[in-house]
Amino acid sequence: MSVTSNALLRHITIDACLRDTSHKYTLQDLIAACTRAVKENSKTKLKEGFTVSTRTVQLDLQLMRDKKKGYNAPIVVYEQKYYKYKDPGYSIGNANVKQTSLSPLSEVAETLHRYTRMSGMESLEGAVDMVRSVIERKVSGASERISLQRMPKVSGGPFLDVIKDAVIHKKVLSLSYITERSTTREVIFYPLYMKSYRMQWYSLGYIDGLDGIQIIPVDCVTGYSYAILPFPPNYRFSAESYFADIVGVTRPSSPKEDITIRVKGPKVQYLTLNPIHPSQKMTQKMDDGSCNFKLSIIPNDEFYRWIYEMHPYVTVLSPKYCADNSNDFIRNVTSDLPSVQIPEKPKKETKKKKESDPQMDLFSSLF
Repeated sequence: MSVTSNALLRHITIDACLRDTSHKYTLQDLIAACTRAVKENSKTKLKEGFTVSTRTVQLDLQLMRDKKKGYNAPIVVYEQKYYKYKDPGYSIGNANVKQTSLSPLSEVAETLHRYTRMSGMESLEGAVDMVRSVIERKVSGASERISLQRMPKVSGGPFLDVIKDAVIHKKVLSLSYITERSTTREVIFYPLYMKSYRMQWYSLGYIDGLDGIQIIPVDCVTGYSYAILPFPPNYRFSAESYFADIVGVTRPSSPKEDITIRVKGPKVQYLTLNPIHPSQKMTQKMDDGSCNFKLSIIPNDEFYRWIYEMHPYVTVLSPKYCADNSNDFIRNVTSDLPSVQIPEKPKKETKKKKESDPQMDLFSSLF
């Protein structure tokens, strides 16, 4: 790992510590946290007994406080021992990026750009172009030429980094979140994995008192604290096996099915280029241009919601219970939609012609 990457990693680690209001961090605590972060993220084997020096962390704190070269971070020392942010809501992630800080990112973007010319790496091209466009706008002030749909700010945003950190370092959380029934629930949560799906983050793990993997949408979290509990060593999660047979994040206990869907109109080309699942295969093409595709998945709510969004261009043909579930899902959604009555346009009143007096008509031509 480069020196610049190490410095950025230390700054992010210190930032996470100073935002953690449940613990008092001394200088030694910050040194230990930075040492652990560097060891876990190092691509090369470090010397035995490696530790980040006291001087290095002190310079990091000084740089983070610096208004011109750093982040202008409001770091304060209380009780002449512990470090924290004067503003509890502050984070270096919200600070403006300096042009000098973009140099390492620019180097990475150029390196990745070279890899896009290699076979099998073409999919990186769009992401690299996006990064290069952002850097160009930051450095030169140029107008935006490539637009990326941005993640809207959601209520769970402040807790995203907390849960990510808990997943990485196996911390047990006491979470309060809003359920689907709009009630607030408090649980002891053992987070194991995080997944982004359709512009929304989900955390997967175990909930105290419940069996199996549970899912908590991050934007539904309303509060947290750290539970002083050990993380059970037998709690494991295999993302490859969990997500292999589903669309989205929910994995029902039902078996995998061979589902046949019919696609017509403009969605044929779209679905051919953008498969909904790796198992998707075209099985038949009709004379009218419509096609049948087969999917080997466990049908879940995310799958039925996708069918609804593609309706009427996509329909489920088999198995029958999947087709029925899909139709029921569409009916349930559309039944909640308000009926719209278009008022009839008022008919224009035709002006009645005045009845003419035949005697007047006789002399009208004379005048």
